[in-house]
Amino acid sequence: MTLADTLVAIEFGGYEDVSDEKSFRFRFYCERCDSAYESDCQPRLHEDANGFIDSVGQILREATDGDSEPADDAAQFEHDAALRAASTQVGEHFHQCPQCGEWICDRCWNRSLLLCEKCAPSGVARAASY
Repeated sequence: MTLADTLVAIEFGGYEDVSDEKSFRFRFYCERCDSAYESDCQPRLHEDANGFIDSVGQILREATDGDSEPADDAAQFEHDAALRAASTQVGEHFHQCPQCGEWICDRCWNRSLLLCEKCAPSGVARAASY
């Protein structure tokens, strides 16, 4: 798990990487109801760009006797940047309850009291519980 993975997991509680070979995409889940919000597709770098990174990385590796693969480093950096961008994009749909600390979606959020529905049920939620 990378630092970006850890930060997003802490921030939102749960997410899934649904990326493919052409683009990055992430699905984030509400801790309360498991509703999912999916980020927009973010295109990956073209293979030409990755080839260029490989070439530059090879030169740097030879110059520094490094054993890290720059293509892997570049791919991880690109993934982490896409994950951070996706969490920013879907962040408007999530709220952290100041009372219980859970990250919950718009449906589970009591907008008038700025708490989750568990900590401050709205009239609709209270009526359903009787």
